[in-house]
Amino acid sequence: MSKKKSKPSSPKKTKSISSNYQNNWLVPIGVFIFAFLLYANTINHGFVLDDDLVCNKNGFVQEGIGGIKDIFTHSWYYGFSSSDDRYYRPMMLAGFAIEKQFFGNSPSVYHFFNVLEYALGCMFLFFTLRLLFEKKYFLPTIAATLFFAAHPLHTEVVANIKSRDEIYAFLGMLGVIYSIVQYNRKEDLKFLFFALASYFFAILSKEAALSILGLVPLVLYFFTKTSSKKIIIQTGSFGIIAAIYFAIRMGIIDPDPTPFETIDNSLFAIDSFWAQRVTAIGMLGKYFQLLVFPHPLSFDYSFNTFPELSWTNWKVLGSLAASGGLIYLTIKGLRSKSIYSFAILLFAITFAITSNIFFSIGATFAERFMFIPLLGFCVAVSFLLKEFLLKEKNQSPTVFYGIIGVMLLLYSAKTFTRNAAWESDDTLYETGIVTAPNSSRTQSFYGVTQYRKALAEANPTKKKELLNTAVKYLKMSTETYPGFTETYHHLALVYEAQNNTPLAIEAYKTAIETNTEYFPGMTNLGVLFYKLKNYTQAEKYLKQSLLFAPNNVITNRSLGMTYKEMNRFNDAEIYFKNALDAQYNDTHLFDLVELYKAMGDIETAIFYDKKIKEYRGESVK
Repeated sequence: MSKKKSKPSSPKKTKSISSNYQNNWLVPIGVFIFAFLLYANTINHGFVLDDDLVCNKNGFVQEGIGGIKDIFTHSWYYGFSSSDDRYYRPMMLAGFAIEKQFFGNSPSVYHFFNVLEYALGCMFLFFTLRLLFEKKYFLPTIAATLFFAAHPLHTEVVANIKSRDEIYAFLGMLGVIYSIVQYNRKEDLKFLFFALASYFFAILSKEAALSILGLVPLVLYFFTKTSSKKIIIQTGSFGIIAAIYFAIRMGIIDPDPTPFETIDNSLFAIDSFWAQRVTAIGMLGKYFQLLVFPHPLSFDYSFNTFPELSWTNWKVLGSLAASGGLIYLTIKGLRSKSIYSFAILLFAITFAITSNIFFSIGATFAERFMFIPLLGFCVAVSFLLKEFLLKEKNQSPTVFYGIIGVMLLLYSAKTFTRNAAWESDDTLYETGIVTAPNSSRTQSFYGVTQYRKALAEANPTKKKELLNTAVKYLKMSTETYPGFTETYHHLALVYEAQNNTPLAIEAYKTAIETNTEYFPGMTNLGVLFYKLKNYTQAEKYLKQSLLFAPNNVITNRSLGMTYKEMNRFNDAEIYFKNALDAQYNDTHLFDLVELYKAMGDIETAIFYDKKIKEYRGESVK
């Protein structure tokens, strides 16, 4: 009797639980719902940080489907700045253009699709991991998927519209892994073609996805019985796709882009190449900490969040010790195809490009850089818990579920609350000044929020307080990084709001000194001199600005107004017409009406007055 009662042991119960769900859609649908609901509170958020550069202020995106050709034939920010840059990421912009075409330009639309595509990615991740680890590892597969979906380090990517490129790159990576494994198991060419197409999709979304090339031999070695020769040949086919991408990219991007700035990556403030690498190694420890304990989180980690470190610094030594241990585990498990070796290599390969360890990139540190590498951590933790609890300690599955549940609850709570920080610029910068108080950019952005609040404030006392706070943090930003051009510009705007003209002029001039091609500062300084009726100085700075932005509407109009006041009507006519050519509207038409009246050319003035009525849809007699 006792033997019969002891037959249904815990392992068999575990197997029966898994088998009930691994062959149906209940689990993947549950994953999708879980991930979607976790970020649903971001859907009604606005445009935050630099979202509008790729959405509502991007001319190509605003054209909808009609702008897709331009998106694929120009660099990333061309639709915003009308100038080439170093990046080529057309896939994300094309997605935005399609959404704009069919659903309008509301930020909620873009946020909704961010959440939807992230949730779909989490569901596809479950299918991919189930394919790799098969039925006997169902529990750690679902645990790894849920950890990935809930981890708070993902909030930046999902809540920030501009980071859609990370989601697309992730979807492309899953397509590569799933399809290349299926191709080698089923020998069906359609899977190979889909894998190659997925890789092309991923690298057209973000350059860092090039690292997926390193995942191909890794996945084939660990999860198929493919020979070394075939692994090399198949990896080479992905290399051809990468070469095609580079050929296209080099014909589109700026061949001589503006160098990266220290404000973006504090490593550029360090002269020695090796000192930069040491500091980057020290930063690696911060990534490890945020993987395990994701608090506090910040939208910015730029200059001077991470000052220069030496080889003897404890942060560097700790990072080296942790990295050394991971390298040892990786090498130890390679021959036996240990899942831990795979997880560590997955992390290392997908993080290498953005780590700043091998070369410096355009950012010091960012949570979004962990979006894909985090998967390696989730896989390792899930299998470690399974091995320790269900094998070594022989615990019941209930204990495993309980620990997984607690971790998911903590991660989900942090993610849900962190989402609120991304609601608007104000909420983001107000939390950033607390979590990254030493960042010059955060100090500057916080000062700008106080300035904007002051402009909308009716109470004179409160307005004065807000402007004083703005000056405090903007000056703090320039003290942290004296070369921060935009901060001097914003400081000048605050001084103008305070009617402190001498300090405003000084701040504008300092902005121009830190960047001799900074045309916005030149334009604003010219406009300020125009208001002061110092037309000679106004002309000087406005013409200087046009050297760098000849089609700028504000600069052309301001120069036209300056020449009009100087009675140089022919010169004024040229720049008023330039403004009208760049932006046809009734304001610029009216400028010409008034100019021609001042010139005594009533007939031409009447001509442009009729144009105004036509523009407004009024009847013309």
